[in-house]
Amino acid sequence: MLQDRLKDLLTELDISQRQFAMKIGLDPGYFSRIIRGKQEPTERFFLLVEGVFHVNRKWLESGDGPVFRDSGLSKTRKDVLELIGDLDEEQLKAVLAFLQYLRQA
Repeated sequence: MLQDRLKDLLTELDISQRQFAMKIGLDPGYFSRIIRGKQEPTERFFLLVEGVFHVNRKWLESGDGPVFRDSGLSKTRKDVLELIGDLDEEQLKAVLAFLQYLRQA
């Protein structure tokens, strides 16, 4: 279950739920509800965990594969991932639309 993997991740990172939430820019109460299975995580949540902590998304969602992904990202890509953590859902949709436009150009 996702909740168990998140608890394992907290142990692996040696940080509290509050520290984890603050590091990715989320309300600690929201993260607590995810950990307890009371709240479904958003796409933004997955992107933040993946980007800030370099967690393998496949592992986070299903438990398959290694916990951490290769952190061989360029500085630019890391910077972009960190910046999207400050965006709300509407802003993320706008960024996604822009990136899709760039890909087609």
